[in-house]
Amino acid sequence: MKARYLIIAAFSFLAMAACQQLEPETLVPETVPAASDSLFTLTVQASKGFGTKALWVDTSGDPDVLKAYWKSTEKVKVFRNGSYVGELGVSCAGEKPATATLTGNIVISGPSLTVGDNLMLMLPRQNWDYTGQNGSLATLETTYDYATATVRVSSISGSAVTTDGTADFTNEQSVYRFGFKVSGDYIDPKAFTVSAAGGQLVQSMSWNGSAWTADYGNISVIPSSAPGDHFYYVSLRNDQTTDDTYNFTITGSDDALYMASKPIPSSVLDAPGKFISAQNVGATKPDFAPGIASGEVSNPLDIL
Repeated sequence: MKARYLIIAAFSFLAMAACQQLEPETLVPETVPAASDSLFTLTVQASKGFGTKALWVDTSGDPDVLKAYWKSTEKVKVFRNGSYVGELGVSCAGEKPATATLTGNIVISGPSLTVGDNLMLMLPRQNWDYTGQNGSLATLETTYDYATATVRVSSISGSAVTTDGTADFTNEQSVYRFGFKVSGDYIDPKAFTVSAAGGQLVQSMSWNGSAWTADYGNISVIPSSAPGDHFYYVSLRNDQTTDDTYNFTITGSDDALYMASKPIPSSVLDAPGKFISAQNVGATKPDFAPGIASGEVSNPLDIL
């Protein structure tokens, strides 16, 4: 969003040097200048809920767990009353730190910042796009993982601003781990597309300062290379609130077409932010006869 700038109007008064009689003075309404922008330095203590980027899968226990940590290269956007006011940098220490200190300048226009005001934090940006994924966890964490948090201003000392407690970031999508099998053996697709029977699979979202708008449709994945473990990570936001079904159209490494489906219970969709393992999605070649062949029976979803 564009920052607001104070426009200071300079008025020039023309003097008339003449001997003629002056015209009656014209009264000019008083011009009230807009309130000056105020610069503050905001400091926030923050944590990452599981699943928030950066991401790594901890396989040391059973089940596997998707964990998160901060990177010093990350940036956090700050919004007040729907308007963008600044960006915070990340200060963290140690290997895969779960907590960090966020610090940066914010510029407040209009009504002054006061104790009790709420600020919205958004990582990494306010326009979200889930298209163009390649099945890689590394790409997912840098490009397709979005999270938000709300904090309350607790103190203002001069230009220094702090907030209550810890900003706990909430994921705005879930991470799915897909593996596809044909006749019991894993296949490594050249590409696959995920569609939702309920039609609420989000392709992109944008925020206008007061409300979100979303575009819905299929999510296509083109793996950059064959994974060593046959698993693909996909970031999906599904706004469906009831049971749903994911349907897959798969192009195999043999260029053959395969199809599969997976029921998704409402408990998986009730809120984003989950790690969902579907490592044994059964697929078959369609015969294009009435009633396309369904996928093989596969293990239920593991919500990790």
